[in-house]
Amino acid sequence: MTILHDIPTARILAILWLAVLLAACVHHSRRGMQDWKIFRTATHTNERRRFYLKWLLRSVLLFDLGGLVTLWLLPSPLNLTPLARLRLSTPATVANTTTPETSPAFFVGFACGILILAGIFILLRKLKRPALRNPLGDFSALIPRTLPEAGLAFVLCLNAGLGEELFFRLALPILTGQLTGSLIASAALSTLLFGGMHWYQGIKGVLATTVIGLIFMLRALHGTPLIWLMGFHALMDVVALFVRPALTGHFSRNSIRQTAGQPSS
Repeated sequence: MTILHDIPTARILAILWLAVLLAACVHHSRRGMQDWKIFRTATHTNERRRFYLKWLLRSVLLFDLGGLVTLWLLPSPLNLTPLARLRLSTPATVANTTTPETSPAFFVGFACGILILAGIFILLRKLKRPALRNPLGDFSALIPRTLPEAGLAFVLCLNAGLGEELFFRLALPILTGQLTGSLIASAALSTLLFGGMHWYQGIKGVLATTVIGLIFMLRALHGTPLIWLMGFHALMDVVALFVRPALTGHFSRNSIRQTAGQPSS
């Protein structure tokens, strides 16, 4: 008998599927780097919209569809669970109290943080001092310049929250955890892979997204429902591509008119 005869078929399929996922992530990252170099110099809105749409379709195929197929191919299938209760790890203790993510104190603190950041950007704008350039990586070119671009960018933000959380904070950790027997090791792999997928943003962007991914993963390991992680992820992307640029004057009429008037390269 060979070693494969001692391994259940479901486990063999899961191992092969994991290899396919890792290869797809590497391919996705490399193609993203190539596209990013072209996108950064693109000035015509039609060309930029094609890239938005291309990235959206790739993201849906790899993260959304890939995450669902991963859950379907798990060696030990999950029980059917409503999305609102779906999570990576069940809390150690179940108490009849409000979870931190749904408590009034959490929303008050979160709102205060958003207001403080907004106040800082408004103050910098009033003082005519530039904010930190690319504090979390080089993604300024992603900021939409026209309404059609804004629509696609907004869908990208929503799908990033949905698909990437499904993939990196649920499907991939569970799959690798069942194969290796260590949920912590699988969580570390998913977090590092999540950061590496943002290589197009440079070293600073990789480090920043890895730290953000680690925070989200720690919340997932502590039992935060997946739907909350999806919402916060999408909100962070919306803030980065819409709220922060609006507060710093990026969407002023003069800047939009100047961008729209640039010739196509």
